[in-house]
Amino acid sequence: MTAVSVEDIRAGLAVFDDLCEDDQVLDRMLEQCICHQMDCDDLINEWVAFSTTKGGLKLTLDILEQFEHEVTWVAARRRLHCRSFKRIPVASRASHFGSQKRALTTPEHPQSKRSTSSMLSPRLLLSPASFSAGLTPSQKYSSRGARGEVVSTFGTVQGTRWVGKKGKNAIRVELLEGQDQSLGSSYKFMFQRLRDIRNVLIEKIEELGEELRSHFKIEEFSPVTLPAQDPITVLGQVCCDSNGKLNAQSVLLEAGQDQGGKRVPLDLSELKEYSLFPGQVRDMKPIHLDLTCLNYDPLLDLIGVITRDHPDVCILLGPFVDSKHEQIEKCQLTESYEALFLRCVCCSMVGCHLVFVPSQRDVHHHFVYPQPPFIMPGLSKEDKERVSLVSDPSTLLIGGVTFGLTSTDIFFHMGAEEISSLTSSDRFTRIVKHMLTQRSYYPLYPPAEEINLDYERFQIHGQMLVTPDVLIVPSELRYFIKDVIGCVCINPGRLTKGQVGGTYGRLLIQRSPPSADGKRQSPCIASQVVKI
Repeated sequence: MTAVSVEDIRAGLAVFDDLCEDDQVLDRMLEQCICHQMDCDDLINEWVAFSTTKGGLKLTLDILEQFEHEVTWVAARRRLHCRSFKRIPVASRASHFGSQKRALTTPEHPQSKRSTSSMLSPRLLLSPASFSAGLTPSQKYSSRGARGEVVSTFGTVQGTRWVGKKGKNAIRVELLEGQDQSLGSSYKFMFQRLRDIRNVLIEKIEELGEELRSHFKIEEFSPVTLPAQDPITVLGQVCCDSNGKLNAQSVLLEAGQDQGGKRVPLDLSELKEYSLFPGQVRDMKPIHLDLTCLNYDPLLDLIGVITRDHPDVCILLGPFVDSKHEQIEKCQLTESYEALFLRCVCCSMVGCHLVFVPSQRDVHHHFVYPQPPFIMPGLSKEDKERVSLVSDPSTLLIGGVTFGLTSTDIFFHMGAEEISSLTSSDRFTRIVKHMLTQRSYYPLYPPAEEINLDYERFQIHGQMLVTPDVLIVPSELRYFIKDVIGCVCINPGRLTKGQVGGTYGRLLIQRSPPSADGKRQSPCIASQVVKI
């Protein structure tokens, strides 16, 4: 790499009619050349390519910052990688290795004066040219100008004589921590245990966290992964979501070991100013935490409805961790699917009895139909008594009323395959009637491409043994409530529709007493579909 000056950069830009007279911009480009070990031509070529692809950008400090993040760092790494594998020509290698041989010096063969005089003197060894590896400095040190010129000042220095006391009252220099605690030379750099490194980082977070808590009078730090509607203060260490350079879109906050080292992304878009770097320990209150990358606000709103209305039973049908969610498809989550699901379950733990039904779209669960129930080994004894984990599909008896449940979108699948010439009934009514008369939660054969159906298990667990009083089948299609041959069928819709709120269903059931001859009477059922 040849020496680069501001004038070289200015002239290089002029070749492409990019005239720049802003000294700050030119100085910044010079810094980029030095920091990334780039020649002037390389930097100019990268800038022209970057500017052209962006529609002809004007050179400013902000644009240069973007240029460095997107182009310069990567280009420098690419050149460094290629340079590390560059072969040395055979002739050059011979002379190179030959020059490294130590001259043989023995009493019988003393080193000649000529060879001794040919060695570099200490002054030459410390000259600027000796460090430039064959490069020609832009200006010789001996001919430098403005010697002794003061280029920066601090405080009042007018009239101050910059001389020492010439040995009188010698100044004592000593180590602050004491000689017995000073740094020695016993290192285990290549033998450090990851556990020891982790402990050092955890201790740093805890010590600085205590200082921040005391200084800002913070009562306590909240867990970084705890969903909350109100502002919270969290503590963690700034890190990057990849091996690249930190930027406004790649910032993560990593919690301490007491929270399992969880990481959450930070949304900095609403901050007017900030200063962050990898490894920085920060307490954060105004910054929005994009918890788990998934938006569970609709679920929290539904929990609010449950808390308000106190239903006896709440049936929650998946997906809870939806495989079709954009950020799951793009692998942008920062923790495991199981952790997301357990957080979702924790949010749902309210006073009523909960029924969890899995879905084919639950990315963390079995994807064969029929699906087995969720497994929640961490439930307390109290929670186990008011939580029912059922399969998809399921037939339940709740308070003497028969419920048929399936989270698989049979309406969508059969609607795409059914042909009919009937004009006296709508499509949904026909599909429900097909399910009831076929006595199957999924009568379609062959199944939709996205359904992995195990026929032996389906024969046992996928059939309707009785006609249910209530059939609940959520679908991507429009919500509805229909009475079909004595069965109240409800499509409550989805709790979310893309980025907007969806719907949920609710039922009010009044059981009828047995008839005079002892036969069971159909219950009186009222149902609604409500926007969340």
